[in-house]
Amino acid sequence: MKFLGMDGGGTHIAVSIVNEKGNNLMEFEINTGVNLTSVDQERLKNIFKEIYYKTGFVDGIVVSFSGAGTQKRKDNLKSIIKDVFKIDEIIVYNDGESILYACYNGNNEALVISGTGTVVMGMTSEKQIIRSGGWGHLFNDVGGGFWIATRIIQEAFRYRDELREFDPIFERLKIYYRVDAIEELTSLQGKEDFKTIISSFTKDALKEPTLLVKEIVEEGIQDLSFRCKMILDKLALKEIYTHGGLFESKFYQSVFKEFMHPYSILPLKINVSEQMALLAKKHST
Repeated sequence: MKFLGMDGGGTHIAVSIVNEKGNNLMEFEINTGVNLTSVDQERLKNIFKEIYYKTGFVDGIVVSFSGAGTQKRKDNLKSIIKDVFKIDEIIVYNDGESILYACYNGNNEALVISGTGTVVMGMTSEKQIIRSGGWGHLFNDVGGGFWIATRIIQEAFRYRDELREFDPIFERLKIYYRVDAIEELTSLQGKEDFKTIISSFTKDALKEPTLLVKEIVEEGIQDLSFRCKMILDKLALKEIYTHGGLFESKFYQSVFKEFMHPYSILPLKINVSEQMALLAKKHST
């Protein structure tokens, strides 16, 4: 028997297969964003077909997807997966839920994810989920990769319009996207994978943050940390797990710790797709 786990986010989708003994049989990634707030169903279906071509038939599937924050989106995603894999044993979580379930030890717990987007989630000892944020790139996700890069680009256009002073990040922005003028950045909005393409600049910006980048990051983390403290207070906790690509940045991590004082920060190293495959195995027994 084979069980499939998938972890889909704003920049890639990770896939794992385990057997009935829990041994990992296969792992691979597809480098394309699959956040449900910015990808259409036909494209998702083609991605799942590519995955099915590599994995073949499986006996159970559990997926963790960013953007799967409503039951309607979960049902739509499940329907697409079912159409490709031809099985009924499919469970869909959003990215925060999946990690909380994988880490569940019978006690209250809290998690903040900061990657392309952001979300803060908690789980009670009775497995009740509470959350703050994570409502998509247009309405929320403050402090995430897409939000930070977008704020930098907005300030670049304000500089172009003579509404603010120059910051060195504007030159790095043009070099990164291989454009000669700030005006050319408008074409990013028309890219099919615009969310992935725009948010990818944040990783570069955080390597050597300029004054503007520091101000933007602090602005975003101020909002994010407030949400974290609210969830922690509701759960009567003093520690929170962190997960996501932005926490790999020492600068981002240090600013977050500063805003979260005196709460404890617990970096979480977890192979989400493998954990989802193990959950699929568990649910089949």
